[in-house]
Amino acid sequence: MALALVAATFTSCHKDDDEEETKTELNTLSATCGDHGEFSTSLAGFYQSASSDNSGTSKLSDFFDNEEGSTTIAGTAKMDGGSKQLAINIKGTTAGTYRLAVSTEQTITNAIIDLLSGKSTKETFQNAVDGIETNALIIYRSVNDTEESSTYYFSTEATVTFDNTLIVYSTGTFTATMVNKDKDTFTISDGTFKVFGKPTIGGSK
Repeated sequence: MALALVAATFTSCHKDDDEEETKTELNTLSATCGDHGEFSTSLAGFYQSASSDNSGTSKLSDFFDNEEGSTTIAGTAKMDGGSKQLAINIKGTTAGTYRLAVSTEQTITNAIIDLLSGKSTKETFQNAVDGIETNALIIYRSVNDTEESSTYYFSTEATVTFDNTLIVYSTGTFTATMVNKDKDTFTISDGTFKVFGKPTIGGSK
């Protein structure tokens, strides 16, 4: 009753303003992408991690060997040089901190490049990263890029905090060190997301 009384004191115009503000606060994904500039979109959302059309993550079933499923949050933004897409992928569907800690040895980086490019088997990759944390993967690419493109970047180091305990939306932060097939690198910092709803579970099988 108290809530109803408070609501009644506002005009319909104020209600519309509040609804619009709520809409703009959700489905946001932003980050500083090194020399690539500021990535920012208000059209982010959860995606099936097996969908290369939506998020460029068709190889995640091999990267995340996890029967409990994985979570992918992705969005597209207009930046210098055209439309870019950022996808945050974690091995799990529950709140927590997820990390990717890949050895700086070139053989490990090459193993990820080979896997994403379809040049390596799932077993070869898993043997190469044995004992290394592989619970997160961040992808930055031009829209419709494939893994073989020089503008398709993936993380070799990443930390993602994910909170889906809230009723209406999920939120989190992320940072990463990115590399492409040509070994060009940049750093993602100040990454944040706030997305309506809960994860769309995409298992690894």
